[in-house]
Amino acid sequence: MNRKEINKLFGVTDEQLDHMAAEYESGNWEGGVGPVVPGRPRIYDEELETISFRLPKSRVNAIDARAKRNGETRSQFLRQAVDDALLGNA
Repeated sequence: MNRKEINKLFGVTDEQLDHMAAEYESGNWEGGVGPVVPGRPRIYDEELETISFRLPKSRVNAIDARAKRNGETRSQFLRQAVDDALLGNA
């Protein structure tokens, strides 16, 4: 997940986080810490299934480069590409 997706998941903006951090660092933060849930957050409401297929090395390199530029993992990039293709966003 990139920062934008994480912010959306938690319902905050970078500006809100900066403000909270400044309050915390100055000793004026009135917030609290919610429950700590171990493990990775679920990215889908259903079980994920692993698939495997072969691509030319040049395509894999291009995918990795694009994912890195977007601040994503290869898997995140490919999941989004598949969603875009299936939902007509491409």
